[in-house]
Amino acid sequence: MANKRKPSRHNQEKVLFVLMGLIVIGLIVSGYFLFVRKILPEITTQNQSEQQVATASQTQQTGTASPEEFIPADEVHTLKIYFGEKGKDYLVPEERRVRKRAMLIAQAHQIVETLVEGPASPTLHRIIQEGKALRGLFFESGVFTVDLSREFAAVSNLGAAEQILSVYSLVNSLTELDPRAKVRFLINGSEPAADTGHVDLSQNLTRIDDLMMSGS
Repeated sequence: MANKRKPSRHNQEKVLFVLMGLIVIGLIVSGYFLFVRKILPEITTQNQSEQQVATASQTQQTGTASPEEFIPADEVHTLKIYFGEKGKDYLVPEERRVRKRAMLIAQAHQIVETLVEGPASPTLHRIIQEGKALRGLFFESGVFTVDLSREFAAVSNLGAAEQILSVYSLVNSLTELDPRAKVRFLINGSEPAADTGHVDLSQNLTRIDDLMMSGS
């Protein structure tokens, strides 16, 4: 009976190398899945948390609020919005960091929406009250036309100072985009009456810098 041939040393080494290769590949694949499924999500979560903390810290330091949680530096645009200060008869600017908009009318929408949202600083107060919704906003021939809901007509019932500040918080904020522009008001799509209150809303209004806090 013929003797069985024993595997040569060369063949044994080949088998050993193949097994070692398979083990190495297995370790690499296992490490990859461990990194993707566990380590990478933890790193991402940590970075997001640090970013949110930094944003919150910046908001506290500057006294401004960011409508969007994170905006890349090259997309940031700063708006100057005017609010009333409690117990004062002038307007105070508050800067807001928002995402850049290419169109002037898009920036104007941001301003009006921010005015309705109200100030971030506790020392300031909302001039345009909630409920006075923006129905439309247009810009043509140097004039911003702002169409507000009928609740805005109630400003005619306010005292002189409060009515003037309510109207010009919007006028002065919008004309930050173009100081030469004028602002025209519509109430529910119609021209306001000429004899309502202390400000003639039937006229196109221009900004009044004297209403702003000295140094603004």
